Amino acid sequence: MQQLTMPFAGIHAATKPISTITMLDAGLFSHGEVYNEAARLALERRYEDILEETSKFSRKTVSFQTNKVKTLHSWFKYREGFSAELVELLLSEFDLPSGGTVLDPFAGSCTTLLQSKIMGYSAVGIELLPHCHLAWQAKSRAFEYNLEELKEIRALVKETAPSKSGLSFPHIKITETAFPDEVENEITAYTEWFDTLDNSENALILCKMLLMSVLEDVSYTRKDGQYLRWDSRAEKIIERNQIRVAQGKKPFKGIYKGQLPTVRNALIWKLDTVIQDIATLQQQPPVHSHEQLLIEGNTLWELPKLAANHFDAVITSPPYANRYDYTRTYALELAYLNIGQDIFDLRQSMLSCTVENKPKNGKLKQHYADINASNRYDKTIEIVKNNAALQEINRALERRNERGEINNRSILRMIDQYFTELTLIYMELYRVCKAGARVAFVNDNVRYGGEVIPVDLISTSLAESVGFEPVKIYVIPQRKGNSSQQMKRFGRRPLRKSITIWQKPL
Repeated sequence: MQQLTMPFAGIHAATKPISTITMLDAGLFSHGEVYNEAARLALERRYEDILEETSKFSRKTVSFQTNKVKTLHSWFKYREGFSAELVELLLSEFDLPSGGTVLDPFAGSCTTLLQSKIMGYSAVGIELLPHCHLAWQAKSRAFEYNLEELKEIRALVKETAPSKSGLSFPHIKITETAFPDEVENEITAYTEWFDTLDNSENALILCKMLLMSVLEDVSYTRKDGQYLRWDSRAEKIIERNQIRVAQGKKPFKGIYKGQLPTVRNALIWKLDTVIQDIATLQQQPPVHSHEQLLIEGNTLWELPKLAANHFDAVITSPPYANRYDYTRTYALELAYLNIGQDIFDLRQSMLSCTVENKPKNGKLKQHYADINASNRYDKTIEIVKNNAALQEINRALERRNERGEINNRSILRMIDQYFTELTLIYMELYRVCKAGARVAFVNDNVRYGGEVIPVDLISTSLAESVGFEPVKIYVIPQRKGNSSQQMKRFGRRPLRKSITIWQKPL
């Protein structure tokens, strides 16, 4: 392990000890010295001793990459998740008491809950997105499935083609023409067929989840950050290109996914993986039965309802402040689950990390009043207003916007809302954690309009204002790059990906 000596993963400052960094070292946070950096530099100095670059963690550890081939965790590809290895490493480091309880307020595909179960801990998660709940329902039953029943279903899928369904895929606008006609017919046929099988509830839930899990594989789409990339063979792209050509514009190139698998072949491959995983897991089931609970809803509303002083540890990763809209990325899965027009409400309910999120402050203030906790809300707002680095960023982004360097003014509102909502969550985590509990957050630093936003340091300072003691900021050795648009205009600036560790005082 190596103690960091740079103010952040900057280029020209990377070889300077932090003690030599002064305001004469321009552009560490604000490209071209457009705005004052003093408050952000002060945070770098303040937390210098706990910033630690370590090979203990890698970008694979803090992302879904290792889960792609991991027993149980690979059943549903959740790109925004972290690995089971990360949970295992952190729980081992935290040294929880026997039978301790872990919380993940942004549970995603429930890696924290599942790994806690395997390691003998109880766990509670909170998650808003419906496809994550279906994934949890299927994966959490891993030790309960009847292997012979699943093998019989696998044989049926291989040997029997379901009759054409009278159903139609419940598309939303963003997913229209995502499948070739024959593939869409297969999807609806299997959907209807699985509903007619005389099998256990466990098996039917698994079948539904597996069908959802192959949608991207058999579609003309590919998940890519903020949106879906489309294959040039999709009818939607063909029609758009015809219009563009008629207007004298260049057609969209699109991607090419090659030959798409049939739904049947994709399901067989998934069933083979799942059956093998279940056989392995059931050979060594958890010694003790521990509570595992996933709460459906937005953590901003659900976390304040939980009992105080209950949790021994928190391991989580909130949506990053990177404008990624999960309701678009997972549009196929949400449409499959008949979300329909509710997708717009779902988008607004999420943590404010996209430019489309509308302010929640009024609703949150009323929510805290309804649960007789207005003092907690008021204290949080005061903490946010008094955070010098955050206010510096807000003013810097305003200046950038005046200069025409912000491509969407809603980014300013998004950043302000993002940290306000996170601080409410930090306040509630302090309340629900036991004395001595450790809290781990995985997050990325971001950059907008040439202004670096050190999410890890600002979050740590906000958490400290709530009452937590900063313990460590683990920095992943591999840095994250910027968008090509930002690099062209403001130069390349590698950014940190960190795991912040805090503790509730004993």
